[in-house]
Amino acid sequence: MNQKEMIEKLKQNMPDFKGNEEEVEIKKAFYVYVELGKIKAFDERYYFGNSQTRRKIYRLAQSQKNRIDEIARERKIICVSLTYLYCSILREFGIEAFNSVVDKEEEHMKPIIKMKSGRILVADLQQDLENIQTRSRIEHFEQQTRGDKESEFQLNQDVITEMLIELGYIKRKEDYKNEEIKRLQEEVKNQSPHQALQTILEDELLYRGNEEMGGIEVSKFYRGVFRKVIPNYLEKKIFVFHCYREKEEKQKDYTICVFSEEDNVKPYLFSKKDRRFLKIEISKMRELEREGLKFGARKKENGVSKLRKYMKKQLENKREEEFK
Repeated sequence: MNQKEMIEKLKQNMPDFKGNEEEVEIKKAFYVYVELGKIKAFDERYYFGNSQTRRKIYRLAQSQKNRIDEIARERKIICVSLTYLYCSILREFGIEAFNSVVDKEEEHMKPIIKMKSGRILVADLQQDLENIQTRSRIEHFEQQTRGDKESEFQLNQDVITEMLIELGYIKRKEDYKNEEIKRLQEEVKNQSPHQALQTILEDELLYRGNEEMGGIEVSKFYRGVFRKVIPNYLEKKIFVFHCYREKEEKQKDYTICVFSEEDNVKPYLFSKKDRRFLKIEISKMRELEREGLKFGARKKENGVSKLRKYMKKQLENKREEEFK
């Protein structure tokens, strides 16, 4: 849909917010933030691209500043185009918004919102995409100044949770995906690497509500889960790397491989069709590689060479069995 159609849909579905003028203004900005976060995904070409590719995509995004309809129609974006779109939509709702000064080192742009009271908010939507798409706590819609009234409420996590309940994002704070991650921390505490990875990747509650996640959001979310739940195993006994297939016009279709190591390895591949990680045999990994699956979207991704050693060993064992 174009920007006009997007705005009409937002207006039709926007709740009748309660509160004073500033509270309603903040809730409108937050509502648009959450709804955009559900339908946009970070561009893998930029995420995995070399410096030349990233500069090219960044410049192209900058050139779209006055072509918002193009951005509205795109599913995959980067921070620049997402900032332009979000600020443009907010202005249509009568909310003053503009893009931040670009961080020259990180080349990162984010939206700045100025409330009528003078309160300044930073709304770094690109950083919150994985949170929104997994119904996790939203962390980057933040207050920078109080505004001009002493009685104004502070925009903290409690207030954000109340607004998310009002939006229907969650029914209660216990519904955050963060609570599922806490449960898993306890569940895998004394488990082996194989058991821990199986527990995490076959947990149905962790998958619930993640059906519309973008590829980079899936990767960032599960890496975050592993860092919180199994930090003692990550990059030691449990490894994560990206895979891809080359498509037409130099496009690439990415996915994620995770495996645990004990006396042997147990790999999983993320299936875009099933929207979950599926257990896969070593022999099947060899077959997929022969059919064009490339291991490692970046140079020297940790775990690629280790998995290859097990693949080679398994093939050698198979040949020895055939000669017996």
